[in-house]
Amino acid sequence: MILSIAFKEFRDAWRDGRFRLGAVIVFALLGVAMLLAWQQVERATEERQAAAALERENWLNQTDKNAHSATHYGVYVFKPVPVLSVFDRGLEPYVGNTFFLEGHRQNQAAFLPAQDATAMRRFGELTAATALQLLAPLLIILLTFGALAGEREKGTLRQVLSLGVRPWKLVLGKGIGLGLVLLSLFVPVAVLGTFVMSKLTEAPEGTDAASMDWGRMAWITGAYSAYLAAILATSLGVSALARTSRSALIILLVFWTVNAVLAPRIATDFAQRLHPTPKLADFETEVQESLKNEGMNAHSPGGSKRQQEFIKKTLEEHGVSHPSRLPFNIQGLFMLESERLGDLVFDRHFGELWDLLERQDRVVTWSGLVAPLLGVRSASMALSGTDFTHHRHFSVAAEQHRRTFTQILNKDEMTNMSGGHHGPAKGRELWEQLPEFDYKPPDTALAIRAAQPGLVVLAVWLVLSWGALFAAAQRLKPN
Repeated sequence: MILSIAFKEFRDAWRDGRFRLGAVIVFALLGVAMLLAWQQVERATEERQAAAALERENWLNQTDKNAHSATHYGVYVFKPVPVLSVFDRGLEPYVGNTFFLEGHRQNQAAFLPAQDATAMRRFGELTAATALQLLAPLLIILLTFGALAGEREKGTLRQVLSLGVRPWKLVLGKGIGLGLVLLSLFVPVAVLGTFVMSKLTEAPEGTDAASMDWGRMAWITGAYSAYLAAILATSLGVSALARTSRSALIILLVFWTVNAVLAPRIATDFAQRLHPTPKLADFETEVQESLKNEGMNAHSPGGSKRQQEFIKKTLEEHGVSHPSRLPFNIQGLFMLESERLGDLVFDRHFGELWDLLERQDRVVTWSGLVAPLLGVRSASMALSGTDFTHHRHFSVAAEQHRRTFTQILNKDEMTNMSGGHHGPAKGRELWEQLPEFDYKPPDTALAIRAAQPGLVVLAVWLVLSWGALFAAAQRLKPN
């Protein structure tokens, strides 16, 4: 009985010209979004790899200078492009992709793609994830608003129930049939996406930026399946309770508007109000004040009580009476200590800022208990490697490379006793001691942990929506 109902629903849906038109539009948009994103990711990957190679060449071929001047010369590192950004770009256009690493300070990411975009970006980008999050629910609404309410209007619902068909079997059969219709549409898109990303994986560079975890793809598939299944059950439930198809359509369109338009903005504003983000100027001022109070200015040794105590302690440890009698250049030791104290300040301030942003993300994600879009969007970005958690992981790796960079140069300065205040001029032999930046993206386990709140939200919606549908089925009446 259930399979017969499912087959009938599947056949009727494909005969509906409105659905065929909507399916063609959604399929075309998904395909175009995927192909355009493929081109963008390929181009961005090539540009960043070329920039990284040029930056390495510039570093190795810089003019001779002392080690401390080299720390101010600095190096640039570039964030690899996640392959799954083909599917969901997430926060990538808004968080920057380039870090300038230099002595004495921790810089934030620069060169945000959104800065070069037009005002149209505020309406969002057309990606496969956006199409599934916003357009696919509209297609489901088109499919389901009259699935039960329409039969009630035509009088066929009374006939079906009079034949002894249990209401729960009726709604389950319709749900299976309509689910198969959606599968017949989205499976080809999934095949196209798999092909596109497999081509990116075959990139000749063979870098981490061109590698992909198929486990993430499986989780993404599960997340969107749960999201669309919840929308399907919700839509069928409304159709079961609404008196007419028109009222069901109006209710579902209001639901879509709240879910897709209002909820994201309201949740974001609520998160900002609950955990306000400091202004950039205020944040940088706080960092500088902490460096002044807790750090040590290595450019003016002996100029503060902390520096004098450090000199005294160093002299006592080596049993000498004057810095000139130390077996090393004390200026290099000052630089090492200055960086160590500064790192403690940076860890605290940037850690607090990043924790604050992650708390905002959690508020928005848990708001998905009211609007499922927020849950699937959070899970999708996390699993695609385009959320803030992954950006923070890269930022930490870049900062660790900066510290390695300054330590190598400051230790060299410390071992050179001649050639001026900061030691003699050095050349390529020293520059080659700085290793190339080799970023290792986080594994799937971290992505799943980051996606867990969103996945829980989707699981709650899936259970409650189908439970509500079967509860509505018990109240299913012909009139």
